[in-house]
Amino acid sequence: MRLRNRLVRLARALSGETQKDFGDKTGVHFTLLAQYELDQVEPGPENLERVTQGAGLTVAAGEEVLRLADTLRRPRERAGQGAADLSPELLAALVSGVYRRLLRLPLPEGLPSSEDRLHAGDLWSRLQDLAENQALAVIRVAREFQSWALAERLCEESVVQASRDVERAASLARLAREIANRISGPEGWVRRVRAYSMAHVANVLRVAGKLRAAAALFEEAKRLWHNGSDPDDLLDPGRLLDLEASLCRAQRRFEEALALLERAISVGRCPGCYLINKGFTLEVMGYYERAIETLLEAESLPDVQADPRLRNILHNNLALDFCHVSRFVKAAELAQQVREVAGEMGDAILLLRVTWIDGLIAAGLGRTGEALSLLGQARQGFAARKMGYDVTLSLLEEAALLLDEGRTAEVKALVRDLPAVFKAEEVHREALAALRLFHEAAEREAATAELARRVLRYLFRARYDAGLRFEE
Repeated sequence: MRLRNRLVRLARALSGETQKDFGDKTGVHFTLLAQYELDQVEPGPENLERVTQGAGLTVAAGEEVLRLADTLRRPRERAGQGAADLSPELLAALVSGVYRRLLRLPLPEGLPSSEDRLHAGDLWSRLQDLAENQALAVIRVAREFQSWALAERLCEESVVQASRDVERAASLARLAREIANRISGPEGWVRRVRAYSMAHVANVLRVAGKLRAAAALFEEAKRLWHNGSDPDDLLDPGRLLDLEASLCRAQRRFEEALALLERAISVGRCPGCYLINKGFTLEVMGYYERAIETLLEAESLPDVQADPRLRNILHNNLALDFCHVSRFVKAAELAQQVREVAGEMGDAILLLRVTWIDGLIAAGLGRTGEALSLLGQARQGFAARKMGYDVTLSLLEEAALLLDEGRTAEVKALVRDLPAVFKAEEVHREALAALRLFHEAAEREAATAELARRVLRYLFRARYDAGLRFEE
């Protein structure tokens, strides 16, 4: 190790402080201190002066201590060489154990690098088929699984699963948090990784409707994030803003959500992904034309083009928004693309959703028989997967078409199982009132197509806006 680099190690050993604290005191960033101590970068004169002053030394005196230490480690007959120039104070310091303390100082951990991601895919492939308790055991025992890049990968997988299987998404987020609590490295960096994983646990709570718990955990994640550091910009700074925006949307703080997404788009690495979230937020607000503009803007961005799954989500959302504004031919073109890609990827949930959209398109184009068949298929598929809200939307679409033709008896039979859906699905009070109103009217064979569509339009927005009131 070069003399100057050894001098940095000696100075910090004398201080007895962590790299972070010593860096704060001397004005030399702790990641740079780590590189000095690993002999990766040689300190310049200015930083060397700062470091030695932080330990109460001069550069010359510190170098003299190290030279004498080297001398004392040689055969005893040479031990006196070079000692005459040392002051009594420095010699006493050496004899009292300064250099022994230096030798005991552990080498810093290797610094995090983007190359760590190359190994994360292999680690994930070895974990993904394990039960959560088995995966936890592996993470706790095997050091190689205590990797920030693996924690990041698990967070990404959790986001993917959040719209498919909330329990699986929660399990993945918990595993990521377990890894984050075990990684080593500079203190500020560790805080950032822990904040990142914590925000994904909060995101699953948001998806599960536990908004108060999600908000509390997210505040803790934000504090950790802001108290941490990521000198090499390894973690996407837009991700926490994106997740916080989704939480704000669930809390009906729509303008705050849009503002956070604008920040995420400007600083993050996945602007297309964040534009998709913005488009969805605008859809929830009922601004369908603006949602379409936003999604079309996202479509050509590199992160969307590079990710078939993300691009297919965009096309699915765009097809639905085109249905909302009665642009059914455009919706049909996109729905066909979504169906093909979802089939290739084996995404059964998205295939069901596109069957439902195909039903909306057929209805919009006046093909009532085809629409009823497609909507019925989608409803049965949703019911088999216990997706009660989607069952209700499909059922109301069918009811509106039947009522257009005066088929009230069929509607009465169709809504017979609607109360069971009420109980199975966690529907908020206003949505429940709207559904009961339609159910009671259908039972009396007094329901109209206009009422069915009014309830349907309300439920589209109320699904993600629990505070939205239904106007009878």
